[in-house]
Amino acid sequence: MHSLRMFRALTLFVLAISLLVVTVPARAQSQSRSVAVPRRDADITILKNGDARFVETWQVQFSGTPGFTFAFRAVGLQNVTAVTDFSVSENNQAYRPTTSNDPNTFFTYQENNQQFVKWFFPTTVNQSRTFTVSYTMQGVVRQYNDGDQFWPEVIEGKKGYDISSITATIHLPSTFSPDQIKAVASLSRAQISIPNGNTILATIKSLAANETLEVRAQFPHGAITAPPPPWQAEADRLVSDRAQRENDAQVFNLFFLFLGVVILITGPLSLYVLWYVKGRDPSVVAVASTNKPPSDLPPGVVGTLIDESADLKDILATLVDLARRGILKMTEKKDSTGELDFAFEKIGDDFKLRPYERTVLKNIFGTLNAVDLSELKEKFYTAIGEIKNQMYADVTKMGFYYGNPQSTRRFYAGLGFAALMLAILFGCVFFELLSDFVDVAPFAMCMPIGFFFAAIGLIILSPFMPRRTPKGASERAKWAAFKRYLESIEKFTKLDQAKELFDEYLPYAITFGLEKSFVQKFAQVGTPAPAWYQYDTGYYPPGGYYGGGYRSNDRGMAAMDRESGTGGGTNRAGEMPSLDRAASGMFRGLDSMTTGFFSMLNTTASTLVSTPAPSNSGFSGGGGSGFSSGGSSGGSSGGGGSSGFG
Repeated sequence: MHSLRMFRALTLFVLAISLLVVTVPARAQSQSRSVAVPRRDADITILKNGDARFVETWQVQFSGTPGFTFAFRAVGLQNVTAVTDFSVSENNQAYRPTTSNDPNTFFTYQENNQQFVKWFFPTTVNQSRTFTVSYTMQGVVRQYNDGDQFWPEVIEGKKGYDISSITATIHLPSTFSPDQIKAVASLSRAQISIPNGNTILATIKSLAANETLEVRAQFPHGAITAPPPPWQAEADRLVSDRAQRENDAQVFNLFFLFLGVVILITGPLSLYVLWYVKGRDPSVVAVASTNKPPSDLPPGVVGTLIDESADLKDILATLVDLARRGILKMTEKKDSTGELDFAFEKIGDDFKLRPYERTVLKNIFGTLNAVDLSELKEKFYTAIGEIKNQMYADVTKMGFYYGNPQSTRRFYAGLGFAALMLAILFGCVFFELLSDFVDVAPFAMCMPIGFFFAAIGLIILSPFMPRRTPKGASERAKWAAFKRYLESIEKFTKLDQAKELFDEYLPYAITFGLEKSFVQKFAQVGTPAPAWYQYDTGYYPPGGYYGGGYRSNDRGMAAMDRESGTGGGTNRAGEMPSLDRAASGMFRGLDSMTTGFFSMLNTTASTLVSTPAPSNSGFSGGGGSGFSSGGSSGGSSGGGGSSGFG
């Protein structure tokens, strides 16, 4: 048994080693295969018939396995009549033209507006080869009265390999005075020289795989005996059209730049005028700070009046206000898992309530008189929109706004989005109509861009467009003064002598966003807890305690002692509590409930807006410059070529 296990282990080991020997080197070798081209030269002879004979010499170093067997060269067919007479040789041995793919053969074909020549050679591993590729480009000389031009792509840009050194020699069709010959290269680092009256030399060191080398030569007209090539007229027309567009572009640029600037200036100015006329509140006399509510408006209405927005804090303030008015009470409790929860109990009538207040109660209690806050999770959120709409309707009906604030915001936002869509559509149509000019006159897009930003500005402005009536502006100024009073109430009122204000002003503090500092200030002076908030083991009456003395629960908050035998105002020993002890209990009331109260507000806020989790749907898994006017930007002949190895 031991021998069998040993045999299996050795067999697996040998197989693993064999796989490593076979796969790892092969993979490494395939990944290290490369081509280097130390030198690639081009000898170009311009013939009197307007053709050009190219003889390219490629020195290539092949490295890595499994080796290379072929190469190709593609010449672009742009601005050339035809590319013909291909031949390939190596060491003065000509390759045979055939499609057999055998070594020392080649064939030609056209594809993607390129003329290809592909040649095959014996499998080459870690060896250098020198190829000579020859071909004729027919009809490549542009002819103009002030000078003929030859503009070839000497080295193509799509190569897949770098070239260390390049020399391009151009033989002109006749001999001229050197000062009549002009030449320039597409790369500034290339060196151009004119050694005699019929030769141009271009040299460059290091050409990257994606770089193109073009050489443009001009010589006196008359040396070419053939007529201009058939493609020249169309190419010159395109050049002329582009030149005309560039001239027109100056006017277009200035015109549309002016329009764009006008729109960019008048757009914001128009938006400001729109707000000033339609969105600005009437001016009112400033109101000094006041120490009592200016009117009997409920906090939900006040919050919507102050900031033009009915939001969650206004709903929370409404809930607390309903409790303060005796419509409901709140009880802090723990659920079956020991987690903190809150029970709401309806204890008063709702006959005189406003519509949004009734909606709040309806969606909390339904047909019940008591409900736990946790039961409202993922349910109450459906009523928030209706409650907000009723708040907006209320402030509008009371004459505080010229129109429903929410409807006003939506109107201007919708107008802005419509203008935005029109600006985008206008931009697309405008771009299509001026597509021939946009490339030379980019400022043509300033006008649609100006409209676009004006539309964005209208969307941004929309929240500020609800406009208060004089009555609404005046009422807001009064309530803003009351808010300033609540912010610094301790500076204007002796809180220890006005503890009764806490219960009355708390809903307004919530709607103003001041609840934290407001509660803490009154807690510091021993304000009793409100009557409508019941702790988990006792009820906070207005006097600050109920029944017997206070004790502390596991959360460190004071609780009433309701154990049997301690009622009737006596302590556990059956004694009447002293005034000092009773006062101490009273002064701890609000301070003791602070943590639970803020927890109730936070939990209520998160519960009211909670929504069901979305259902998940799964997915499966040296020559001078300056040329004759013709052909100045028509592009090189044979451009867009490529080459490579395999």
